[in-house]
Amino acid sequence: MTRLLWIFSFVFLFGYLFTESWAVEPPPINEMDALLKNIKSHTQAVGQATKAAHEVSEKLVEEKVQEKAELKEAVVVAEAKVEKMEEKIEIYAVKMIGSGIDTSVQVVDFKGATYDAWLNYVQEGGKEDFEYFRIYIWQQK
Repeated sequence: MTRLLWIFSFVFLFGYLFTESWAVEPPPINEMDALLKNIKSHTQAVGQATKAAHEVSEKLVEEKVQEKAELKEAVVVAEAKVEKMEEKIEIYAVKMIGSGIDTSVQVVDFKGATYDAWLNYVQEGGKEDFEYFRIYIWQQK
């Protein structure tokens, strides 16, 4: 009987110690606190995304400003080239007229073999006699 009493006591003590009655219960969850915590985490995530978007947009603005400055420089260079070409075209027309080619009857093309030869002539510094150039090229047409 003693043995049975010891076994019963041991089982009772064991059951009493390891049941839920001894377990620590967490404090009840306040739904408002959980909701506020969730909102706070989302707000922080949105803040980080907004900060990243501002950094990217500032970087893009800087790139566009630099690109615009480069385009302005390219326009200035292109305008200078156009002015130089217009000057060459005017000299070409004047030299043709001065060499006896009537530009009102004969159309002076600013393309083709004659004009390419003229550009080559100008590029070489106009070393040759233009009259020779005119006769040789004009006869090639």
